[in-house]
Amino acid sequence: MTTPIPFIPDRFKSNAAHYLSGRPAYSPRLIRRVAESCKLDGTQRLLDVGCGPGQLSLAFSSWVGTGVALDPEPEMLRIAADLGLGIAPNIEYRLGSSYDLSAEWGRFQLAVIGRAFHWMDRPDTLARLDQLLDPAGAVVLFATSHADDASTPWHAPYRALLDEYAQTDPAREQRKSDSWESHETVLLKSAFNALERVSIIEKRRVALDSLIARVLSMSSLSRERLGSRLDELLARARQLLEAHAVDGSLDERVESIALIARR
Repeated sequence: MTTPIPFIPDRFKSNAAHYLSGRPAYSPRLIRRVAESCKLDGTQRLLDVGCGPGQLSLAFSSWVGTGVALDPEPEMLRIAADLGLGIAPNIEYRLGSSYDLSAEWGRFQLAVIGRAFHWMDRPDTLARLDQLLDPAGAVVLFATSHADDASTPWHAPYRALLDEYAQTDPAREQRKSDSWESHETVLLKSAFNALERVSIIEKRRVALDSLIARVLSMSSLSRERLGSRLDELLARARQLLEAHAVDGSLDERVESIALIARR
């Protein structure tokens, strides 16, 4: 069994301001596919665990009756609440982590987790969700991936550059180790072992400044970890990207992925 990454509530405190502008958005087509697959009709109750700046809870707000968006970082939660202000009045933003999930929260029909499952004690989280989700409910993990090929010649060296500076992060080393179990393996050992993967592949135009913000959105590349080396990394990243940019933007191929897990 994979040892959980140590829980650090404020891991993303300095990254929160850059998350929305830096991380690729999940495709709206993927949100619709998941909503239809889970038969959402505007009456269900949603749980967004590790909600970050709230993209998923906002995206699903029109598909459910009510929802709870949960995150341990106050700054992330503030950004999420601001994002949903006036648009998603049916979403409650709550400070806390997966370790706080309990039967006192009531019942839900859908739990979504975006780019956060690896930070949790995954078996413990799934066991807690097993007590909260209705029998026909689902856990859905969201992610994005990026192509390294001739259509995006900047991406492989960009990724290699970030890896160069992130490689001493203990959490990253743990996730990259041979002993780290994939999300699929963890799910197959849980009550939610009926798995379905859905993905949408899109070509997008991304601003160079957004790719700089992407660096700043990563906890393994934070100022607290790198100190003055962060400035060096940002300068090298900008130089690399400017060599490929046209009018301040680059082509990016983004795959938005949902792993739907049911009992």
